[in-house]
Amino acid sequence: MQFDLNITAFGFEGRHVKIHMKRTMSPGLTNDRNAVGEFIKRITLELCKDVKHSGKWRCSECGKPARDIQLDLMSWLHLPSEPKLLIYVHQLCETRDGPCDRAARAESDVWRREAGHPPNAPSFTRHINPLVQPLSRSCAHCHRDPLDPPELKLKRCSRCKLIRYCSVECQKADYQRHKNVCKTVVGIEYSKWDSDDRD
Repeated sequence: MQFDLNITAFGFEGRHVKIHMKRTMSPGLTNDRNAVGEFIKRITLELCKDVKHSGKWRCSECGKPARDIQLDLMSWLHLPSEPKLLIYVHQLCETRDGPCDRAARAESDVWRREAGHPPNAPSFTRHINPLVQPLSRSCAHCHRDPLDPPELKLKRCSRCKLIRYCSVECQKADYQRHKNVCKTVVGIEYSKWDSDDRD
């Protein structure tokens, strides 16, 4: 069964990117709630790195350089006529119950209530020590920061136009993981980005 996966990632001052993907799920899974939950968890964890390293992100709440992401999911995969999965991503400077994490969760809870979903449970993507997480603006593989040295330029994957790398070697090293996400990207739309920050 093919379904739409729509991801919206949010950064500072309304900057965001919308990613439209087409994914496939075994039709037999739809009757098993636990199996659907595991499927959603697997594909979400699969694409975290790609969404995180998609631009020079700043924390959606305070504007500091983003280091981690907070995910909020809403699923309608049980609908036979129009199955879909929505994922909202906040680029954050921290995700360990600090002020930015709490503010983003409050926003997510409002969205969930408006969509008829219960408030969000604690995210399974939280990291034990977000202070050691690489910057979102860094190379997706080696985590080199494009601002140090300033002449380092990251390049996007030429097929999906989402994830960024500092070299062909880093792109090749990450390809086995990235290819499952890359082939499902149908479209990307950036909003409120300067071309320097998007590239």
